Amino acid sequence: MSIDFAARSHDRLLSSLVEAFRAYGAILGMVAVFIVIALIKPSFGHVANIENVLRQCTVLLMMSLGLTLVLAMRGVDLCVAQTVDAAAIMSAGLLVHGAPTWLAFTAPLVLGVVIGLLNGLLTAYLGIPAIIATLGMMFVVRSGELIYTHGSDPQILFTLPDSTTQVFFFLGRHTIAGVPALIVLALIVFFAVYALATRTAFGRQARAVGFNVRAAYLAGIDTRRVFAAGFVVSGVCAAIAGVAMVSRTGIAMPRGAEPLLLDAFTAVYLGTLASRGGAMTIPGTLVGTLFVSFLSNGLTMLGLGAPFRFTLNGLFILLAMAVGALRRPH
Repeated sequence: MSIDFAARSHDRLLSSLVEAFRAYGAILGMVAVFIVIALIKPSFGHVANIENVLRQCTVLLMMSLGLTLVLAMRGVDLCVAQTVDAAAIMSAGLLVHGAPTWLAFTAPLVLGVVIGLLNGLLTAYLGIPAIIATLGMMFVVRSGELIYTHGSDPQILFTLPDSTTQVFFFLGRHTIAGVPALIVLALIVFFAVYALATRTAFGRQARAVGFNVRAAYLAGIDTRRVFAAGFVVSGVCAAIAGVAMVSRTGIAMPRGAEPLLLDAFTAVYLGTLASRGGAMTIPGTLVGTLFVSFLSNGLTMLGLGAPFRFTLNGLFILLAMAVGALRRPH
C-alpha cells in the first residue's frame, strides 16, 4: 500500500515538473543564456547597457506587436519593416521642409493606416494570399521611398536648428519621471494593443479567426473585416515605430529598418515558447523582443557579427515551429 502511494506521489511530482518545464522552460533557457553572456562579459549586465538595450528595442517591440495580431490570424505582413521606414522618412522629410512638429508626428500615422488598409483590402477582400500581397506592397512602398529620397539620400535632422527639432527629439532622447520617453511610448503601445487583443470584441473575433476561420464565419463574424483590421493595426504600430526610430537616431533612409523584419518574426515566434499552449500573445511577444534584443547586444559584445545573429534567429523560428507542432494533439 505504501509502495503504491509512493509510486503515485513520484508520478505526480514528475508530471508537475514536466508541466512546469513546458510552461517556464523557455524563459529559464533565455535567462540561462543571459547569465552565460554576463559571466563572459560582465559589462553586459551593467545598468547603462541594460537601459541602452531597452531603449533600442522599443522600435522592434512596437512593430512586433502589430505583426503578432496578423500572424495570430494565420496571416503574414512582410511590409511591416518597410512601413517603419516610410513613416520615418515622411516624419523626417516634413521637418526638413519646415512642416510643424505635430504634423511630423501625425502624418506618418495616417500613412500607416493607408498601408494597412491596402494590405487588408488586397488580402481580405480581393483574396490575394497575404504573403504575395504584402510582398508586393513592400516593393511599392520601397519604390516610393527611393523616389522621394532620390535614390536613398538620407533625411538628416542634425543640421536643422534646435528650435525645429527640440520637441521632436524629446521622444527619442529625454526622460519622463526618470524613464526614457521611448520606453514610456513603447509601454503605452504595448498596453493599448494588449487591451485591444484581450478586452475588445475585435480581439475575441481575431482569436476566433485565428483558431478556425470557417467556424468564425459560420458563427456570424465578419472574418474579412476582422482580418483587414489586423493589417491596419499592424500598419499603425509600424508607423509609430518609424517616428520613434527617427526621433532617436535623427536620420531616416530607405531600408533602414529592413534588418528588423527577421527580428520581428523571431520575437513573435519566440513568444509562443513563453506562452501556455504555444499561442501568439502580446506578453509573449514582449518576452521574445527582449530576448532577441539582449541576445543581439550580447553577441555584439562577444565580437560575433550579424551572420551569427541571423543564424540564431532562423534556428529560433524553426524551434518555435517545431515545439508548436509537438504541443498540438495528433
